[in-house]
Amino acid sequence: MTQHPLSWWGEFHNAAMEAEYRTSRLPEFQRQARLVFLCAAILNALFVFSDWRFYGQPHFAWALAARGVITAASLLCLALLRKPAPLRRLDVLCAAWCPPVIAASAVLLIPQSETARLILLALPAVFYLTLPLPVRWALLAGAGFSAVTLCAHLFGGGDSATLLGVALAVATLNVVLALALLRISRLQRLEWVATRAASAANRQLSEKQVMLQTLLRAVPTPLVIIARDSGQLMETNNAAREFFGNALANPQKLLQCLVGDTIPAACGQILQHEVCLPQDDRATSRNILVVETLVIAGGQQAIIAIIVDITHRKEMEAHLKMLASTDPLTGLMNRSRFFELAHEEISRSHRYERPLAVVMLDIDLFKNINDTYGHEAGDTALRAFADLCRAMVRSPDSIGRIGGEEFALLLPETNRTNARALAERLRAAVASLRINGLSVTMTISAGVSEVLPGEDKPDAALSRADAALYEAKRGGRNRVVLHL
Repeated sequence: MTQHPLSWWGEFHNAAMEAEYRTSRLPEFQRQARLVFLCAAILNALFVFSDWRFYGQPHFAWALAARGVITAASLLCLALLRKPAPLRRLDVLCAAWCPPVIAASAVLLIPQSETARLILLALPAVFYLTLPLPVRWALLAGAGFSAVTLCAHLFGGGDSATLLGVALAVATLNVVLALALLRISRLQRLEWVATRAASAANRQLSEKQVMLQTLLRAVPTPLVIIARDSGQLMETNNAAREFFGNALANPQKLLQCLVGDTIPAACGQILQHEVCLPQDDRATSRNILVVETLVIAGGQQAIIAIIVDITHRKEMEAHLKMLASTDPLTGLMNRSRFFELAHEEISRSHRYERPLAVVMLDIDLFKNINDTYGHEAGDTALRAFADLCRAMVRSPDSIGRIGGEEFALLLPETNRTNARALAERLRAAVASLRINGLSVTMTISAGVSEVLPGEDKPDAALSRADAALYEAKRGGRNRVVLHL
């Protein structure tokens, strides 16, 4: 992220980049703003019926007026957003909606009631997380709402200890919501930049492949001309001498490496193929693209070979393939790669008539870890669990993350009894696992099954293991259940 660094509040330092990002999401922002205004108007109109219980009391008229202000402000903003608006106008409109809503909410929260305190704790999320404001504006709006409404609530009187608790709860909530807003803002922008970079990289790769076919004969590249029958080096260029180095001293061996059996059948025919050159004096192997054609030179057939070094492209393709098959958080194989490998293992199991077991694993009550310690702690817990799984399984075994906190094991040469024993060992190890920096204890539930004869897909075995997993959860969690 060095090209587009983010500020501490999660926006781009570059104002133009930030504007481009927010403009790209303008349709979604407009839809979200309309939804907020509509819900605010409808809910406050409905709350009027609830406020009738205060009829005849001094607060009733104030509450009715406050409801009217919120409803009117929301309907007005909704009407102004009836047609698509520029980003600046949307920001101003959302910001203008906040002061009357905050003031009216303060009036509604003056009474000392459980409902008022619940609303006091619930409504800040509207300003922090739902209203499509710039991050700093959202922080200001959320904090301003809590400050004004809390002062109004405290003005209503009450037990000092209770009011202190309410104030601390509101402060804590604001910190949590602010951190959530900053994290969401940062992740959304990182995702946007990564998506743009990936699209640009894919576009450049495609363009280079097309351009390569057009420019091979015009751009100075390694070129060698070798007699087909004698293997004598007839001609070369500086780029080839620099590229091949000492390998040119043995042209017959070089011809075999470059061409092999793929020799054009007729003069003028052009063939191309990829070759991996063995290690040379630079102690490294290289991938090259060989474009060859057969010509008559000096009264004999000769092969012209044009060489393009594609080592970097191959590395990029391997990296992209790895990214496409790997879960980025844990480093385990992802769901699609796991199912692809499961098909291969089932075919191998039936071919050699060997057992194949599957285990479904789920971290118990994982949502509580996220809710209690935050998503960063949840990510740390997932990585720790993945590392533990890797350490406890054999090299032929496969581990995949197939859901949020759901994992699966593929165990070749393993029957269901031994698979259950492994799952029990893993369950015990997880129960005693301690994660650095976190005072959290994890447990897992597991379901074990075995691929049956005649099953050529993993779905049935995984379904049985999944059923056993849910039986383990219904039985109290932290259990391993074998599907019989």
